[in-house]
Amino acid sequence: MVAFVRSYSEEQWLLTVPDEGWTVGVVLHHVAEGHEQGLRWLDSVVHGDGVTDTAEDIDRANSAHAVRAEGVGPAATFDLLESNGAELETALRALSDEELDRCAPFGPAGGRELPTVDLAAVTARHAREHLAHARGAVTGEV
Repeated sequence: MVAFVRSYSEEQWLLTVPDEGWTVGVVLHHVAEGHEQGLRWLDSVVHGDGVTDTAEDIDRANSAHAVRAEGVGPAATFDLLESNGAELETALRALSDEELDRCAPFGPAGGRELPTVDLAAVTARHAREHLAHARGAVTGEV
């Protein structure tokens, strides 16, 4: 993902992503920070603590992030994508079968019990979906 993202021009970085309403740069920074959140959530579910964030909490945090990330440039975003992505990948690969089967309440899903394996899939899908939207804006294949 980072190699593809590094190929964006300054003009492409500032394009608005139609499915997101944010610029390409903000969407990619959102993915990078989302990796950190995914790590925190995975850790909470694996340890049985659950995730207390609600869908509304996430919406508020995303709105605040979009404003904050407008001023973040490509280099800082690339670094964050690379480091957080590697950390998330390492954590996902290290999960044992027992940890993957562990369940805990998941606030964004209304507090229903969610197994770690499902959260791992959501975490991976989050990055893929946002990247596809940003890629579509850059290539014009929206």
